[in-house]
Amino acid sequence: MAFRASSYSRYTGVKSKRPAWVPVMFSTWGRGWKSKWVRRITTMSLLLAIALTLLLYALNVAIPDWRTIAQSLGEMGVAGDRSFQITNATYLGLLNLYIHPFLLPLSLLFGYDLIAGDLRTNALEAYFARPLTPWGYLFGRTAAYAGFLLAVTLAPMLWIWLFDVSTGPDGHFHDVARVPFGMTAAMTLVALTMSLLIQAITAITRSGLWTNLVLLVVFFFSGGMGTILTEVTDNPEMGAIAFWNDIYVVSAGFMGVDHEISTRLPSFGLALTVLLAICGGSLLVLTRALHKRTLVG
Repeated sequence: MAFRASSYSRYTGVKSKRPAWVPVMFSTWGRGWKSKWVRRITTMSLLLAIALTLLLYALNVAIPDWRTIAQSLGEMGVAGDRSFQITNATYLGLLNLYIHPFLLPLSLLFGYDLIAGDLRTNALEAYFARPLTPWGYLFGRTAAYAGFLLAVTLAPMLWIWLFDVSTGPDGHFHDVARVPFGMTAAMTLVALTMSLLIQAITAITRSGLWTNLVLLVVFFFSGGMGTILTEVTDNPEMGAIAFWNDIYVVSAGFMGVDHEISTRLPSFGLALTVLLAICGGSLLVLTRALHKRTLVG
């Protein structure tokens, strides 16, 4: 390669003050956006947010008395019914519209197009021939990876919330005040967990295809096993085996509505521990791979 040539000399000119991981992050964003399916998934998530925004506009502006009407209907049915209200729990339900159809497909696309692409081209030596440490490379790649996942989950949800509180009636902010903090904390942890986990699996399999297959098996198998073990043992904590249960419970906990979800789900503390353990285990795998300088992703 060119940087191994005898004529190669270390650069002694003026260096940029930007951290070395910043160009890696932006180049990763550029590579990811070149994928038509990444663009399609991102666009669809934004279109869904626009559709929900139009619905909120119709409810809050075009039909401002809908809450009164719904309350009257609720009182005719069940006394004290508050189902007509948009609360923190409502946004927890909306989160399902983004987790399953957008988060997992985009995670798999990144696992194949970015990580496996570097493995196929042996880009590690080229990267580390520059003033870039392995940890800087990993940080830049993970930041871009998690950023894309947040772009299709957190960003649309925050946009919907902002429009809701800006057009809602007086006092509505109190009903959804926990959404920004709770959703940001939960989805940042989830995006970080997904990006580290996929990179760790790729460091072991060294194949984007096998990484995606392993993830599909793990996610769907864990969901079925969590449900079965919960029913067999009659212990809701066994549901923590299911990755999607952990995401849902952690999101509910950060948004302050964990007491409103099903009692057949694991506790917030256990679900949070599982996600943190996945992050920690993935970092251990990546640390070993970095030590051997075999990691590209």
